[in-house]
Amino acid sequence: MTDNQHLQLIEDIRSATLEDPVPGRAELSAHLQQRVDEVGATALAEFAHVQRLASEKWGPSPTTHFGQILRSHRVTPKPTPKSAWEKVEEAIWHLPATWRQPMAEHMVLSRKGKRVKGSKIWSASYFISVIYAMRRWKDFCSHSGLDLSPTGAKLEAFGNRLLESDETRGQAATIRSVSDYMLRILGGVSLVEPSFSSPACEFVANDWRERAKTEGPSTKTGAQLVGASAIYALGFHHIEEARSRSMRGLHAALQFRNGLILATGTAVPQRARALSCFELDSTIRLLDSETIQVCIPASMLKLPEDRKQGEPFIRTFRNAQLAAALREYRQSFRPIFDDGLVLFPSVKSRNAAISEKQIGRLTGNMTEKAFGVRIPIQRLRDNAATEASETLAGGGRAATSLLDHKSAATTARHYDHSEGIGAAQEFGSFLASCRGTGVDLDI
Repeated sequence: MTDNQHLQLIEDIRSATLEDPVPGRAELSAHLQQRVDEVGATALAEFAHVQRLASEKWGPSPTTHFGQILRSHRVTPKPTPKSAWEKVEEAIWHLPATWRQPMAEHMVLSRKGKRVKGSKIWSASYFISVIYAMRRWKDFCSHSGLDLSPTGAKLEAFGNRLLESDETRGQAATIRSVSDYMLRILGGVSLVEPSFSSPACEFVANDWRERAKTEGPSTKTGAQLVGASAIYALGFHHIEEARSRSMRGLHAALQFRNGLILATGTAVPQRARALSCFELDSTIRLLDSETIQVCIPASMLKLPEDRKQGEPFIRTFRNAQLAAALREYRQSFRPIFDDGLVLFPSVKSRNAAISEKQIGRLTGNMTEKAFGVRIPIQRLRDNAATEASETLAGGGRAATSLLDHKSAATTARHYDHSEGIGAAQEFGSFLASCRGTGVDLDI
């Protein structure tokens, strides 16, 4: 026997047989807390070594609770992140003083879902976009010695300056981004100066908008169309690697989670904002051994703000492979993060989901490593629509249903790039087994 509890635990594990019981959660939690009190953060490294020894003795699955206990001691409570509307309120104070009050008033009304004098209700994300555009307009006017009121000539000069400044910083300058800036600036100025009216500005903004339509979406490339089934398979490649790890710790849980982002993001081709709200037993449910239902609140969809209190997006589909992975994740890997139910939990904070931006970054990182090209979450929709157009009996109508578009023309214009892709790819069982275009999808 030794007085060092860490060394004693190691000795007990090494001398144990496969038939001996694995140390329990209460015993291990008490041990780790005592060691933390005695030696501080060193105890966490000690316990990670203990978990490796236990995994070698009894296997990764029976020792999963070691990782859960270690995680609970490593992650400390974090301050509550600012809400989207709190970020808007903070951003308003960076505007010129004469603009702040009308912007703040409109923020209050939009937050309550109230429309006044025919003005549109703005979402928090649109508010941020408008404020950022107006700040760039303010900086342009200040550097050029101009007043803030737009004119056609000043707006045209602003657009050309944006292209030049973006090129100077080494960023991809696009006509579309400049067009978006102009529309947001005019919308913001019309709000803070209700009497503002300029046919010349409207002409310039419309001209840039038409040029943007001709240029097309420069952020999208044909190389990003690797096929939905390939992305789906990549997700399960990560899941299989997580399963095969010798120890069920945070790294295994992260790899399983990230694989589910790809697999679920392909099976439910929605935007990152919608995926970020997935929570087991509420927004994503397992109805039986192969049936999955998703129910995404309208507030998390890309809709006009006054429609975000409407009906949710509900889809039910059959996918035995994905259902089994979700069930296994919930039982063996998800609890390593915390005792919550969000599908994609944060590493840095307990009982919190990762952000939509983080979902986008992870998707891009994984696809770039595997395929040599970054495929953000939005482009998963393109890949799903393309394969649906080629593979499903309904063609473009199937893709329209899959993406929840009202118009098949929208799908064709933005997402259907199916010509030629079918000959270059071997479709996996994911989309190849699709049979319908209705609410119930057999995936």
